[in-house]
Amino acid sequence: MNDQKITEPQKFVSNIFWVAASNLTVPLVGLITLPAMTRNYTAETYAVWVQSFLVVGLLSFVLNLCLGNAVIRFLASEDNVIKRRRALGAMLWPVLSISSLALLISVVLRQYLSKLLFATPDYAYLVPLIFYWAAMTATYSLLFSYFLARRKIKKWSIFQITLALFQMLIILILAVTEKSLVWIIGSIVAVATIVVIIVFWMIVKEIGWPKPAIEGLKGYLAFSIPLLPSGILFWAISFSDRFFITYLLNLSQAGIYAASFSIGNLIFLFYSPIAVMLLPVLSNLWEQQEISKVRNYLKYSNKLFITLAIPGAAGLYILSQPLLGIFTTPDYVAGGSLVLLIAVAAILNGMYQINLCVILLARQTKWLVPVITIAAVANIGFNLALIPIFGITGAAIAAVISYLILAATVMVWARKVISYTMSFEFLAKVIAGALLMTLCISFINIGGVLGIVTAVVAGVVIFGSWMWITRAFSSVDIELIKEIILGLKQGALLK
Repeated sequence: MNDQKITEPQKFVSNIFWVAASNLTVPLVGLITLPAMTRNYTAETYAVWVQSFLVVGLLSFVLNLCLGNAVIRFLASEDNVIKRRRALGAMLWPVLSISSLALLISVVLRQYLSKLLFATPDYAYLVPLIFYWAAMTATYSLLFSYFLARRKIKKWSIFQITLALFQMLIILILAVTEKSLVWIIGSIVAVATIVVIIVFWMIVKEIGWPKPAIEGLKGYLAFSIPLLPSGILFWAISFSDRFFITYLLNLSQAGIYAASFSIGNLIFLFYSPIAVMLLPVLSNLWEQQEISKVRNYLKYSNKLFITLAIPGAAGLYILSQPLLGIFTTPDYVAGGSLVLLIAVAAILNGMYQINLCVILLARQTKWLVPVITIAAVANIGFNLALIPIFGITGAAIAAVISYLILAATVMVWARKVISYTMSFEFLAKVIAGALLMTLCISFINIGGVLGIVTAVVAGVVIFGSWMWITRAFSSVDIELIKEIILGLKQGALLK
């Protein structure tokens, strides 16, 4: 192997590659298990399964107290092992204490909580399992943030991939044998418990036992607590539509919407690895007052995302019906326009997530609450107004409007803080290329897996050719791409 030094951009893209590989397993697990769940259970049972996931996402976020962000923010540049151990110990004990209290509440109020979450008390027996699952997820999230802060990306991406594949195998086996949701959720909870123990043990091996501590906790909470209400409101924007659909329509319609969401939200693959990697990298640069580098990372991260996401959304619009036909039954096919709206909402969410890093760096998290409150109120209002008129499509329209408010706000904010600007000429070329690609592949007879693969390959060739012909990438962009490719050839991704 060539011993030439790996540059910062090469290392950054290498890490994005591994995070992307890890994150790829999340929607893939959803897609692969989708046929097993939709073909072996009713739409109502599938809706309960999906909403259990959503509840775990919200509860784990609350129980985590957003301290995972504090771990990344404050330990990314901390080289002292003793300080890292004390900081982690100070952040860990509040999470464990609140999780224990929440679990007790779930046992006592399981009937009421079941009616609140599923519009029926029939699923009260699942509530304590869901809360315990959330507790394990919150603990794992905090511990995993430590490794993100220390940039041990490859090792933990492989760990994440292995875990996701193992969980997928469990779901497939239990779903195909038509076991109840108790079996499925209980098995996942058991695996999550074992994983938390393993991760904690590995941290102890590196820095020692993180004993409970008070020192520094006030500062960590001062950073993280302002993120909590904004995160809850953001969850409401992202996932409350399922609950509005459940109450305004029924659980079966929520299940149908969830199936289309699993296709349209594949855009998640394009922004999640970038957003995960940006914060620790930018935190380091920000502390060193390398503002120009922060600006460049943000610029090229946005450019990379829209280059992938916009044609991706166009492709999902064309392929959504064949994909739903393969992965589900005809009862779940709701139309390509629904998937397109969900994909557009995901693009706006990606723009928000990437540019949000600037607000976190500037420690202006207190201003997130009013901004997200406005978007959340708009989301609730549009859901209530549009779902009775347009059905589940109304929920997707409400999501697009809400994410547009968030994306526009944080991008204006980023521009003010670091003088960052988006190239509208480049954006126009990407959109034009996506429209041309959509027009061309619409003439392809897409049927079955072979037709989908053909359409994907054709779309990539058409869009790539358009970007080359229109010279969408500048000479600086091309040099950066060459530098990254050189790093890949040198084995940067294997380090």
